[in-house]
Amino acid sequence: MKKTRYFSDLIKSYLDEVDDLVTDSEGKSVLQKRLNIKRREIDAILPMIEFSPEMVAVAFYDAFRFQSPETMQRIVSSEPGHSDFLAWAELKDQLTIADWAEPLIKSSLKVQGGDAFLVTTAALEFLRNKDSFTAPAPEQEIRKERSDDGDDDDEGDMEDLGEAGADWLVEQGFESLEH
Repeated sequence: MKKTRYFSDLIKSYLDEVDDLVTDSEGKSVLQKRLNIKRREIDAILPMIEFSPEMVAVAFYDAFRFQSPETMQRIVSSEPGHSDFLAWAELKDQLTIADWAEPLIKSSLKVQGGDAFLVTTAALEFLRNKDSFTAPAPEQEIRKERSDDGDDDDEGDMEDLGEAGADWLVEQGFESLEH
């Protein structure tokens, strides 16, 4: 799926934000509880849409169903300010919106930038749901072909995965496990 750098960067932050809400420090599932808190506090957190829209957008988790994937693809291939980036008034009729989200939408439309924020939020929810149904990336297809041939080395793949994870942690500022 083609998406602009704007959405490529933002979806990563959005998914991280969702992930942060899923469990507490004891590993218990608390997603719904934390989403309800964000939804109750929408007026207080809306000013954050200017610098961290993903932190507010999570309040709309599971708020939308998409009637036109083509329209959503057009949006994620654009960004706010571009001609293909629809206004909320144009997009809302192409969505099924959960009843509980209507007050959040009304509050969002009252703040500066709220219109673009809602379109962005719908696009993030589309990407969150769409990414779980996308086809495998070419590298994954190649690995699958190798495994079909019986030449795949699962242990080697696990080592590669562990190495990639360790590299990523170092990139995030953590110390290397290899001293």
